[in-house]
Amino acid sequence: MNSPTAENFCNTGNQLKTEKRFDEAIASYQKALQLQPDYAEVHYQLAEIYFVQRKLRDAIAFCNKAIQLQPDFAPNHKILGNILQTQGNLEAALNAYVKALELNPEFAEAYINQGSILSKLGRNEEAIVSLEKAIAINPNIGAAYWNLANVYLQLDNLEKVVECRKQAFSLEPKLVNAETLNDLGTAIGKLGDFEEAINYYHKAIELQPNYHLAHLNLGVALRRISKLDAAKEELQIAIKLKPDDPEAYNNLGSVLVDQNQIDAGIFNYEKALKLKPDSAEYHFNLGTALGQKDKFTESIKELQKAVELQPDLGKAYSNIGAIVYRKTRKDGEISGELFNLAINSLLKALEIDSDLELAHLYLAQLITSPVRASDFGALRQASAIYLERSTEKNHLIAVSTFIGTHVKSALTQLAKEKFLEIEPEIYNRLEKMNNIELSILYSNVLFNLHYLRDDLAANTQLYQAVGKKYAEQIIAAKQITISQPEKKQLPTTNLKIGVMSSHFARHSVGWCSADIITELGKLTPNLYLYFMGDRQPDDRTKIFESAAAKFYRPKAKENGEFDINQIVQDIAQDELDILIELDSSTIPSQVEVIYHQPASVCLSWLGFEAPFTKENNYFLCDWNTHPEGREKYNREQLVRMPDSFVAVGGFKSTPIDTKAVRKSQRIAEDQIIYLCVAPGYKLNPEQIQAQVKILKEVPDSILMYKGHTGDLKVIESAYKTECQAQGVGFQRIKIMSRSASEEEHRQVYQVADIMLDSYPYNGGTHNLEALWFNLPVVTKSGETYLSRMGYSFLKTLSLNECITNSWDEYIEKGIKLGKDQGFRQSIKEKLLQSKQPETLSPLWNPQKFAQDMYKVFEQLLAEKLGNK
Repeated sequence: MNSPTAENFCNTGNQLKTEKRFDEAIASYQKALQLQPDYAEVHYQLAEIYFVQRKLRDAIAFCNKAIQLQPDFAPNHKILGNILQTQGNLEAALNAYVKALELNPEFAEAYINQGSILSKLGRNEEAIVSLEKAIAINPNIGAAYWNLANVYLQLDNLEKVVECRKQAFSLEPKLVNAETLNDLGTAIGKLGDFEEAINYYHKAIELQPNYHLAHLNLGVALRRISKLDAAKEELQIAIKLKPDDPEAYNNLGSVLVDQNQIDAGIFNYEKALKLKPDSAEYHFNLGTALGQKDKFTESIKELQKAVELQPDLGKAYSNIGAIVYRKTRKDGEISGELFNLAINSLLKALEIDSDLELAHLYLAQLITSPVRASDFGALRQASAIYLERSTEKNHLIAVSTFIGTHVKSALTQLAKEKFLEIEPEIYNRLEKMNNIELSILYSNVLFNLHYLRDDLAANTQLYQAVGKKYAEQIIAAKQITISQPEKKQLPTTNLKIGVMSSHFARHSVGWCSADIITELGKLTPNLYLYFMGDRQPDDRTKIFESAAAKFYRPKAKENGEFDINQIVQDIAQDELDILIELDSSTIPSQVEVIYHQPASVCLSWLGFEAPFTKENNYFLCDWNTHPEGREKYNREQLVRMPDSFVAVGGFKSTPIDTKAVRKSQRIAEDQIIYLCVAPGYKLNPEQIQAQVKILKEVPDSILMYKGHTGDLKVIESAYKTECQAQGVGFQRIKIMSRSASEEEHRQVYQVADIMLDSYPYNGGTHNLEALWFNLPVVTKSGETYLSRMGYSFLKTLSLNECITNSWDEYIEKGIKLGKDQGFRQSIKEKLLQSKQPETLSPLWNPQKFAQDMYKVFEQLLAEKLGNK
């Protein structure tokens, strides 16, 4: 019987090694070496076993001997590289792999290991080349794809990570476990495919039901696809599995806030912070939620803590500004300290990240929508800084903010110059604007345009372009579907009429619409009012409520926002024939509602220019504001009332002793008092110049200026400068203080002799008030709707002699009314006569207006339903 050879013991060792019976394999290899000490293969095999057992000293000894005996055998150098890599000697390991590949350029495993070392050394591009060579040699090695995925993960190339991980899983199922499935789900989720990510998290949980991290990540992914109940359930499981995980509490807080359970969300954010008090994100989330509960001081404190912990957290600075803005809207005022905090925070946010769209929005709103206690100088300074720091991407927002601030300050000339600079840019950028930029352009720039320029063609061209883009990009994109079926036949009973406004209160729209709405309520029992927005009800609101069969007020969510889809559906359920919207682009949410047409016929009226968003909606006007041929300038279809576009039944005033008032102002009884009732944004240099010219030509005349908003220092300076230029004593300008109520304000019409209307934005309510108290009004008529309101009123009253078409005529008419007492008295007599029952003007007859309006609605509905 022959004795076993070294080769026999080597083969036995190889078999035992394959079966992972390593100790028995080592014993067999040792017997082989006793018979043949220089057996190279045995030294290699022992090196591999000792490497697996992490007996690195033995492993390297046998590996070195193998290389000594067989230096041209590539696997010897590969195992040496593996040992050196495990010891942390990366450069030496890399050299070993290079040597192995020099000996065998087709050695796929060596390329894999070389790629791993190159990645650890930060040489990721070379690592990719090495690993791709391994795959080209042998495309069925899962480890190559796995390592390649790790390299792409360092490069943040998640698409490649997912692709390679999936390939590795398909080639080597042993790589699949709960942890790797969870990691793959996370990578997929970061790419935005949350549905697929959720699938992998579920697979991970199937393999390991108590895997806390998979439940956590599943909850986060479910939240991202708005499956909030399921998300909450998974996060609660994660907390049960690991009660000390702050991330689970933080994410559960966010889910609860999304569900409008703000208090519960705050509770969980606070729990997260107890476990991890140095988390900027948790402080940010808590501060944001506290702000939604109007806990402003606590909110700001938490957000400031967030930026203290993470100074580059731009969204926290942004939210500080947003919280202060929210506080101003709630309180109606703002301290200088808070204003500066908000402005500086928003500017800091944009310095960190100029793409923070909401920071642009709140900065623009905070600067351009000042509350009572705001310092106009501070607002202008803030707008100038914002403009100076603006980039190409947010330049239009910054300029619109500058324009709005200067218009409100009565610096319309500066605002106009800036607008003319950016008008070409608006057209050039229109197709590239983001939603925030487009919203500000639609609601702010177009609003201010009417104070800056009376050019029908140019203004409506801009309105058409912006309105169309705004409708397509912002409103239509929401794709609201109304469940209520469209009406096919005319109603056999009274029309169902809805009126929507944010101003059923003490506001110009409210004063001008109340009498007509009251009369409409007498014509149909089906009058529904929709009180939008956050304005608080007042004594005037009760008048509207009493006129309506239904007074609807949508409920805001805890974060203060309104659900437009829900409002549209609620209105649609009322099955209206007619829906009237009173505020147009001044309240974009209402424009959005009528765009989706929750009634058979939808139209805008009264509060502002047409929305310019929907061709088959309507705009209610008259033949004076919109003469024949104006259709080509509008998007909505024009519907003209037979007389004026509005009618009022009168205005109340608190009692007044006109002689006593004159005496208190040191004005003689025979001195002519001109009156300008215009907020700062309706003033401009041409108007002031014309008014001072009138004073100059009418001896001892006085101008009373009264405006409820505007920078009085700027206004005083403008009048003073013009008086000096024309040689008129500035003491002849009386700047009047704001009145406590509209009733008190109306006393001024009974003291004055002549009203000088504003232009290019005429007085609406102010003109009606003046005319009601029999005060002659001089108006300059223009081309656009809002520059023809005075024209419309005077035409309806047959007072053509008070209408002018140029500043020269305006000055001439103002002088004549001041000097010619007979002429002035004749106007007063006509105004008195217009209120007599037998000669009642349509302007003072809301009953007739409502009846005419009702007939118009019946005709529109008949046309809409094809029953002409």
